[in-house]
Amino acid sequence: MTISQQSKSLLLYCLAGLFWFANIYLVFYVAPSDAEQGVAQKIFYFHVPTAWVSFLGFIIAFVYSARYLKTRRLEFDTKAFSFVLCGWLFATGVLVTGPLWAKPIWGHFWNWADQRLISFFVLWLLYSRYLIMRLNLTESHRRPRISAVLSILGFLVLPLVYLSIRIWNTPSHPGPVVGGEKGSGVLDINMRLVFYFSVISFHLLFFSMVSITSQFMTIKEKLDEQNTDIS
Repeated sequence: MTISQQSKSLLLYCLAGLFWFANIYLVFYVAPSDAEQGVAQKIFYFHVPTAWVSFLGFIIAFVYSARYLKTRRLEFDTKAFSFVLCGWLFATGVLVTGPLWAKPIWGHFWNWADQRLISFFVLWLLYSRYLIMRLNLTESHRRPRISAVLSILGFLVLPLVYLSIRIWNTPSHPGPVVGGEKGSGVLDINMRLVFYFSVISFHLLFFSMVSITSQFMTIKEKLDEQNTDIS
């Protein structure tokens, strides 16, 4: 990695750290508590951005997976894996923060009748299968190809998850935060600004994690090649 790349990575890590410290302060000391949900609503500033960046990770992983199948270049497989892994970590965060928010508001951690919850859980299971396969498949020549296929299959579920609250009258989830009907979403200006700041913070954190993962995997693959050549 060149000095320029190191400088860019360091800048990204520093920005992510600064934004996150500021984000914590804004969420708990600047954004007002919701009139109906109280302080529990502040989980919103973590839950929704976490879901957004997990979607972003899976979308970019789909692009790199398709590029790998077209070119068979291993660097695209490495990129796809990095985005899937980080997307899956944030998707796991969604499954943690969601129930923590739901319990004090709706009285239960999980609602099996909610189409958004079920479709997102299926999405999480598909990418969990992707990661389990990567860990257990020893044939290195088959791993990238199977990974790419699983990544693309997982991506096909994304539109269903996104459209679920628009297609069905989901019993737990409210209307869309962005792009919903008139009067939906975040109306208070302070809450809206803090929310968008939180979205930026999560994106910086996400790409920092992807950068670290990608660099680690690149170094690991080079070491594996050297060990193979020696043996």
